[in-house]
Amino acid sequence: MRLTRLVLRNYRVFAERLELELPSGLVGIYGANGAGKSCLVGAVAWALFGYSRTGNEEVRTAGVDGESLVEVEFDHEGHRYVVGRTVSGINHTVRARACADGVLVSDGVRDTARYVRSVLGIDDAAFRASVFAEQKQLSAFSSTTPSKRRDLVLRLLGITPLDAARDRARHDAKAARDDLARLRALLPDLDALTTAAGEARAAAQSALAAAEQAGTALIERRRQLGGARREHDDWAVRAAEHEALVAEGREVRRQDDAMVARMAELRAELAGLDQARRRLAELRPDGEGLTAAERRLEAVLEVERAATAVASCATGPSPPEPDDAGLERLRLSAEHAGQAVASHRAVADELRHRRDRAAAAVGDAAGLSDEADCPLCGQELGIAFEEVRAHRQRELEAAEGRLGEVTAELPILQAAAEEAAEAHRRARRVVERARREHAAWEQRRAARQSAELALAEAERRLQPPPHPDESAELRVEVERRRLAVAECQRLGGQLERGPRAEIELQALSHDREGIRGRLDALREKVRGLGFCVAGMAEARRALEVAELAEAAAERCARAAEQAAARAAAQAEATEDALLGARDQHARLVELADQARHLDRLAELLHAFRNQLIGTVGPRLSRQAASLFAELTDAEYDELRVDPDTYGLHIVDQGVAYGMDRFSGSEADLASLALRVAISEHLGFQSGGHIGLLVLDEVFGPLDADRTDRMLRALERLKGRFGQVLVVTHDDEVKDQLPNAIEVTKLGGRRATARVVTS
Repeated sequence: MRLTRLVLRNYRVFAERLELELPSGLVGIYGANGAGKSCLVGAVAWALFGYSRTGNEEVRTAGVDGESLVEVEFDHEGHRYVVGRTVSGINHTVRARACADGVLVSDGVRDTARYVRSVLGIDDAAFRASVFAEQKQLSAFSSTTPSKRRDLVLRLLGITPLDAARDRARHDAKAARDDLARLRALLPDLDALTTAAGEARAAAQSALAAAEQAGTALIERRRQLGGARREHDDWAVRAAEHEALVAEGREVRRQDDAMVARMAELRAELAGLDQARRRLAELRPDGEGLTAAERRLEAVLEVERAATAVASCATGPSPPEPDDAGLERLRLSAEHAGQAVASHRAVADELRHRRDRAAAAVGDAAGLSDEADCPLCGQELGIAFEEVRAHRQRELEAAEGRLGEVTAELPILQAAAEEAAEAHRRARRVVERARREHAAWEQRRAARQSAELALAEAERRLQPPPHPDESAELRVEVERRRLAVAECQRLGGQLERGPRAEIELQALSHDREGIRGRLDALREKVRGLGFCVAGMAEARRALEVAELAEAAAERCARAAEQAAARAAAQAEATEDALLGARDQHARLVELADQARHLDRLAELLHAFRNQLIGTVGPRLSRQAASLFAELTDAEYDELRVDPDTYGLHIVDQGVAYGMDRFSGSEADLASLALRVAISEHLGFQSGGHIGLLVLDEVFGPLDADRTDRMLRALERLKGRFGQVLVVTHDDEVKDQLPNAIEVTKLGGRRATARVVTS
């Protein structure tokens, strides 16, 4: 197996995508402590088998939520394989796939792991034990206690699971023996259980016979109950028919009574028709004057409403007219005052310009002398220079004096303008208020005139003129006449109903004869039904007695059935107990056989373990001795590995010495030889040759000589391994390696790497 390419993205400290083309032979991986060298080589085990020292949630780079990718490309036995593994999503979902010679061969975590194991011939634990070697493992071979060194070697060789299997077999054998002893103490008496089962079967048969007898009695009681129920139902049917006939008779009697009452009403109504005619004649004249009375009342009320409207429209005296002319005069005065202020400000601005020009001229003259030439005409100034300068000074003083006068007058003019503007505003408010008051008065006057016209028109239409209490009198008269009209209408309708009342009375007399016939027929049906309350009560009592007897028989039958069921259950339970006891006796024999088999299995596993260790020890010793001779140019006689403790001894001049007699370099080479022998042995066990070795910080704190010897030893390992990756933090080592990978720290706990070739 030779790694050819490694691709990382968002894996551990490698946040950005990193693609490394891995050279063959001896390759150093160097960088500062904590840079990520171990993460780089650990990515191989993660991609191939999904092995990680942490959970899946810590595989991705801290603070990065994107997909994590690790992809390893390697050549093995003439084929090229690509195995990739990803972690994505908030649930840290892991996906894996593998390709062989460019063809997808597996897609899924389990399928990919099985495929990689089938290609390499080893699982993840054997791969890590055979490929990865750390400084602490090499140190343990020479410096730790024999028991810890033995445990380390057995764990690397994969023999530790045999110990666990042997211990589990011993534990299971002891548990089987304990169960056997406990079962022997709890075994029941088969003879007693057989006798109890016979008695229970007899009791169940007796209870079943009693239940059958109670069932026969229940059937008879139910037959008697059926007869009583049929008799009661017959009486109930007659009772229902009797009740229906009685109800129908009551309804017919009610109809007859209603007809009698209605006939009495009609006779009384016909008897009062003459009185209604006389009363109608008396009320008709009073009702005929209703329209005239209503018209007179409406006209009187209209005059009263118009008079009330005139009285409510009080106009009052006329308000004064608005002084529009005075307002206009004040507006013009305020406008003139504002214009005067603006004009005065313009004069002041002009005077400031004059003063500034005069000051500039005085300044210009101050810089000249009588011997200088005129800056305007170019002639010599001479004796006129002083006069010119005095003239300019007088102009400046005159401008400043006039400016002071104008400036002093400006506040007076401004105050006058503000006073005029305020007077105009006050006058405008007075005029606007006067305009509103005059408009309101005009509205009131127009309303009063309209009301007076309406009153005059109402009085003109009402003739003769009303007297003061006429409206109240008219209201009383109108109400009286309205009552007379209503009474006339009612009496007229009553007189119109006279013929219909006579016809209705005749029809009711005829219908009453039919009602009387129906009553006689119903009485005859009731007599023929033969129903009596005493017979119904007797049938009900007989039904109740039969129901009570049936309920008592049912309770007895249910109790007998339950007793039979309990007896049957008891018999079944005793049978089950008997069968269970027989099963326990049989199981006792099985447990005894199982305990013997487990004891034998533990003994066989222990013997196999000892035989395996006895076989592995000499083989490791031969392989380590051969490699040690190769690494040291056969400087010493032999390297021996203790088959019990796996301690290392170097034979020099025929004498075996411990590691404490030799320098650190010999101890390091001896430990390296043993570790490489373990890797080769694991490859031999898997049936193939991995050809890859990863040494993590095996240099340790070596001096220059020991480092040089270790590097020469690693060069010789290339003959046994096609690719050796050496992880170190010593920058000087990289200069002595043909190929190297430099791992560089970045900010924010990030890192990157690159391939460096010599």
